[in-house]
Amino acid sequence: MRRIIMMTAVGLVLISTAASAESIAGRFGITGKAGVLAPLRNHFISSDTISSTSEGKESFAGGGGFIYGIGDHTALEIEALRVPNMDVELAGSKVYEASLTDLSVGLQYRFAPDSRLVPLIGAGADFIKGELSSTTGASYSMDWTVGGHVNAGADWFITRGIAFSIDLRGIYTTRGTIKAGDTKVGRYDPLSIVGTLGFRLFLPESAYR
Repeated sequence: MRRIIMMTAVGLVLISTAASAESIAGRFGITGKAGVLAPLRNHFISSDTISSTSEGKESFAGGGGFIYGIGDHTALEIEALRVPNMDVELAGSKVYEASLTDLSVGLQYRFAPDSRLVPLIGAGADFIKGELSSTTGASYSMDWTVGGHVNAGADWFITRGIAFSIDLRGIYTTRGTIKAGDTKVGRYDPLSIVGTLGFRLFLPESAYR
């Protein structure tokens, strides 16, 4: 009985390893992830009307998207990342709460695509907007701003269709406009680093052929 159990376990490991060691070329995947966004500048908000200079604090970030394997080493990725509650401080005291939405499209270069552990690097374009509310009850809109990102990470394939993912990216955009109604009252700067952990679910080819 012990021998049968051991042989079964070894067989499952070998099957899992063989199934994992395949490229994602021509396959669609769904990504889900969560982590932390850390602003890199101490003037997340700058304005003479709202307040002089306000600092964004580290915040939870979560989201997901889609990935498609263009070839053995390249993939297209489309994602949405949401920061629901970012504290914004002035002289150490909270004065605002911001929320951000980052829509991005990018390309990956995937090293060792036939391995279970696949390191990757990437770059792409980002489109960011948000909302801002003050501790006094005033609310503002944060208009769309455009920029880009560079990222590095890895996928660890548990099976051929499931992989854990780690991603670290830097986001840079032009400064966006903050408005009260139709009136410009300041600017915001979403320059930041985002670190996330998540998973990818790759669909079998038969699901879309």
